[in-house]
Amino acid sequence: MAIQDEIEIKTKQFQITQNMIYYAIAIAVGLLLVVLGIIDFALTRAESDFIDILDINDFVILAIIVSIGLPVFLVIYREERRQSRVDENLPFLLREISNAQRTGMSLPRAIKESAKRNYGPLTPELRKMSSKISWGIPFSKAMTDFQSSINTPLSQRATLLILEAERSGGNLEEAFEGTEKHVQQLLNLKKEREGAMKPYIWIVYAAYVIFIVVIVILFQTFFYPFGSADISSEATAGFFNMLIDLEALKILFLHMLVIEAFFAGLVAGKMSKLSIKAGLMHSVVLMFLGWFAFKILIQTQLISISPT
Repeated sequence: MAIQDEIEIKTKQFQITQNMIYYAIAIAVGLLLVVLGIIDFALTRAESDFIDILDINDFVILAIIVSIGLPVFLVIYREERRQSRVDENLPFLLREISNAQRTGMSLPRAIKESAKRNYGPLTPELRKMSSKISWGIPFSKAMTDFQSSINTPLSQRATLLILEAERSGGNLEEAFEGTEKHVQQLLNLKKEREGAMKPYIWIVYAAYVIFIVVIVILFQTFFYPFGSADISSEATAGFFNMLIDLEALKILFLHMLVIEAFFAGLVAGKMSKLSIKAGLMHSVVLMFLGWFAFKILIQTQLISISPT
């Protein structure tokens, strides 16, 4: 069992190293895109161009998307999935230990028998807990180590309830049973809340799409006609002079799309998962959607009407 514990420790160290590699790759790619953007900007000032369809704003936005998106989808998403699997298996584990104790098994024996079943990410930590109890380590210490290893909000609450029952001299069999019911209720409430929040998440996405459509309509019906028309003081007999800088407007609205996408994604994540980190995933999707729509629906026509 000591060899197995050493393997698990090395596995966790490998996962940490993997996460660091993900972050390093994301930052390196982001910096590369920024450098390419600076080169493109310098060439543009020299009346040349590096990539016609992209400018420094596009390179910076893509750098932000890559720097945030790669760690989010490869690290944060994986961790949230692990925590979700832990929380889903936790009630079954507590019920199994409680039922085993009802049959007359001692607590160490009940935990050892439960460790033979598959509870996803809980199984390796459960085996370590069983080994510690068999070696004479107090149950409270083994339980605290178990909670620290799996480290989810739901497991913290379950561990606190069990340890308080153990400290007060209560029946651990009833403590495990009561905790299992409490955890199951919390999981049911969490699923109900996430189900109730799903329409509001779609509203966030729909509102952002409407925001894109409004910007496209503004360019198509107002900025493009006035920007390409000859509306000067001479053409209007000196009544008014209207000059619209389409390039400045393009940069302004592109930045607005990115900022709106970032904060809208954070709001969506906070509503759905009660987590700002989860909102970064929505932010990345919305930022790429806004940037791509702008390039296709606005930038291409702006290039076609720009003077050569």
